[in-house]
Amino acid sequence: MKNPIPNIILATTSILLLSCAVKESPPGGPEDTTAPGIVGVDPEPGSTNLPLDSRFTVIFSKPMDKAKTEGSVFLSPVFWDYPRMKWSGRKLTVIPPESLKPGKTYILTIGAECEDYHRNKIGKSHSYAFSTGPEIDSGSIAGAVYFTDRARKNCDIWAYAVSDTFDVQFLTEIPDYATQVDSLGGFDINSVSPGLYVVVAVDDRNDDLFWDPTSESLGLPPFIVSISGNAMVSGIILRPDRRDTSLVYISRARPVDNRKLEVEFSQPVDDRLMLDQKSYRIESLEGSDTLNVLGTYKGQQGRLILETGLQQSRQQYTLHTTALTSIWGNEFDTAGARFEGSAIGDSVGPSLLSVFPPDQSTDVYEDSVIEMTFSERINPLGISEAITVVADSVDTLSFAPFLAAPNKVRLRFGEGLPRGKTVGVAVKPGAVLDAVGNPFTDTTAVFSFVLPPADTAGSVMVTVDSSGSAPVIGILTSMERSDRTYRSVVDDSGELSFEAVLPGAYWFEFFEDSDGNGRWSPGIVRPFKVAERFTFLADSVSVRSRWTTDVGTMILPVPAGKKD
Repeated sequence: MKNPIPNIILATTSILLLSCAVKESPPGGPEDTTAPGIVGVDPEPGSTNLPLDSRFTVIFSKPMDKAKTEGSVFLSPVFWDYPRMKWSGRKLTVIPPESLKPGKTYILTIGAECEDYHRNKIGKSHSYAFSTGPEIDSGSIAGAVYFTDRARKNCDIWAYAVSDTFDVQFLTEIPDYATQVDSLGGFDINSVSPGLYVVVAVDDRNDDLFWDPTSESLGLPPFIVSISGNAMVSGIILRPDRRDTSLVYISRARPVDNRKLEVEFSQPVDDRLMLDQKSYRIESLEGSDTLNVLGTYKGQQGRLILETGLQQSRQQYTLHTTALTSIWGNEFDTAGARFEGSAIGDSVGPSLLSVFPPDQSTDVYEDSVIEMTFSERINPLGISEAITVVADSVDTLSFAPFLAAPNKVRLRFGEGLPRGKTVGVAVKPGAVLDAVGNPFTDTTAVFSFVLPPADTAGSVMVTVDSSGSAPVIGILTSMERSDRTYRSVVDDSGELSFEAVLPGAYWFEFFEDSDGNGRWSPGIVRPFKVAERFTFLADSVSVRSRWTTDVGTMILPVPAGKKD
């Protein structure tokens, strides 16, 4: 049973496509696929001057699953205790846990997840407003929930009334208003009283109106909502995701040799911070000496490699972090992580971790760059002679090499790579050296790929109205292959241009990169920080060969009533 909910009327915002489970027919007759409805509400919706001991009754069109339905019924503003639910056939009576307050608007919401005994959901939240005073509040908040995998999910929408500090205790405070997304992912909270609100999306699995970070996803808003009078605020896109609120710690610090340290963390850390060598300090436990951090890069499986000064064999060290946080904004445990200095010198040559384009690929359209990531820092001298690129085993191609990272080599081709031909890349054994001179010895380090013909691809154009000064990044993601993505940054004319896109159907999304880290940032729970502004196209984008698909104009909404 859920706590009642705030001023809410869920009006379907057609934003997100759903996939529905296939139901099996029960024995003894045809399958019942008819959604339940609401045929009566008492008191009459819109009633004013209600008695303070009022109860609320809803009559459904079909017998309902009591447990599923009670978990999707809200009375707002939410009471600290749960309302009582009393059933009589198809009639549900919601009894407030305490007397209503005078001069107050209340909302009874029957959530979209209510279902009958045949598992047919009502599909859309229905909200009914009443008042113990002469008027009903008329503010409203609308938006949608974006699920990364585009699947249909149950999700609650909570709105917390806040002061100018915007401090919300999601773990210990109940929301003032609550509702559920409709079958298309939209939500609408109506009859909201004036004030400032933080609106979030939560998969409240235990129906207790408290966020549990150990098992429940949370989506933070892109702005604080300010309601005055009959203000209507829309455009809130929420992206629920699992996040941790605990202190971050170094889960592993292991010497690779006497000058390198492999490090893992308990939570994901932003790459810019993680690869900043100033974020680390290494101290000896037996004195005041420090071990210098000389460089950083990502090694196998994305693990952090710290290049250090010469470690003393069996010397005890502690690795500390400095001003480093997780992507959720959580600080690090100050204890750090201990490790013992290694006596082993670096005598192992580099190995090849990954390549781009992938080996044997035929669907990569990037025609100017080949990238090779090694297991450790590479000596840039001699790379031109160590690597050979050949088209159809006949034509040797010229390139300009450079290090994109200490262990990442990029080969740039001024005239582009040929299309429709097999491009083979070979690394000469012993010719690529690591930082201390150990050679690359893999005799089978050869990969090849074929770029599709030039007339295979299409393009996509989007005009963006962002109403902001930060860069806006757009992303196209293939509906067939999630690993096929294209990125573009809005230019000075306000356009996103995606060139050389392989044909197919794509999802489109874009966000304001206000922190400049190149990826969408989901906000921080505490101290509270809003997520970056984000929106998406509900329909797919179809890309055809030799054709430009014009999506039109899309807006990163900054609704009236926004509070920075």
